[in-house]
Formats: sequence, structure tokens, C-alpha cells
Amino acid sequence: MGVALGPMADGVTRRFPHGEVIVRQGEDQECLFLVTEGAVRLASVTRGGREVVVALLGPGELFGESALLREPSPVQARAICRAEVVALHVSSIRAIVERQPGTAEQLLRLVATRLHRTRATLEETLACDLPTRIAGRLRELAAEHGVRADDGVRLTVPITQEELARMVGVSRETVNRTFASLAARGLLRPEIRTFVITDPEGLASVI
Repeated sequence: MGVALGPMADGVTRRFPHGEVIVRQGEDQECLFLVTEGAVRLASVTRGGREVVVALLGPGELFGESALLREPSPVQARAICRAEVVALHVSSIRAIVERQPGTAEQLLRLVATRLHRTRATLEETLACDLPTRIAGRLRELAAEHGVRADDGVRLTVPITQEELARMVGVSRETVNRTFASLAARGLLRPEIRTFVITDPEGLASVI
């Protein structure tokens, strides 16, 4: 979900190599972050110690909304490949809202949407069977980060089967078996650090 924050003059551009943590779960934050290049993975560690990826963000998307609530971050944000973000201090956000009152409503929607998605992802991880979780997550990625091609829908963000395993809350080996079954049915095809959903309609029937 994108939010129009106007000029980035008050923001600080930061660059992170692949795998570097941008925000740690449980840390107090004073900045909202806008992704301008690459991708950022948001993950939450459950009480049982399981890491679940709750979102994969690309350019134009925001994270760190807990700073607006003056609460610790409920997720960890980590760079995927090389990522660039603009950090906007909460005080800067207030100034932007004063100049652009409509931005406040957009930010509230951002907070509500992100909280809803995080809760839904964690609940789905515990309730749904694995093929349903994988198919659902791939369809979300295709809708948010996919482009149509002759051979299906190609994901534009780098993602491995290990990353996909974290998104559905199981081991990589478990995902590999289910993924191989879906691939054998002609529903998707793995490529280097990405996937092509060769039959989006067929994948929808798995859910």
C-alpha cells in the first residue's frame, strides 16, 4: 500500500546489503521507512520461536508504522538483495500531515491494513494446510509483485524456496516437497531466486 508523503527533503536515504537487518522486532522506533529500491522482508517470531514472513515489500511501500503508535516494532525488517529506503522521522511525518491533511487518513489505513495482514498471516499459518498456504502466498506475491508474461506471471522480487518456507511457517524441506508437487501439476516453475506462476487459475483452485 503506497502513501503519498510529498517531497522527501526531510528523509535520510539508507542503503542495506542483502540480509542486513533494518529494524529488529521489539525495538522502539522513531522513523517510518519508504522503500525506494530493492525489496524488504517483514517477519515476526511467534511465541513458539517460529519465524513467519508476513510481507515482502517493494519500491513505493512503507513499513515501520509502529513508530506512529509509539510502540515497539512487531516485526523484523530485513533487506532482500540490495535495498534502499528513506527514513522519515515521526516529527517529519507530523509536518507533512500538517501540509497535507489527507495524508493522515492514508497513514491510518496503512496501520490498519498492515495489522490486519500480520494477524491474518499468523492465523493462517496455524490453521490452513500447507498446499493452501503456499498457493495463497504465491497468489499474493503475484498480485503485488508479479508481471504478466507469455509463460504466466513472473515475480519481480527475488525470493527463494527458503524465503517461501518462512512465509508459510515450515521447513524448507517440507516446502520443497509441496512445491515439487505443484510444479509437477504445471502450476508453477522455479527459476533462479524467483518463480513463474504458469497457471494462475489452476493455482487458485488449490486454495
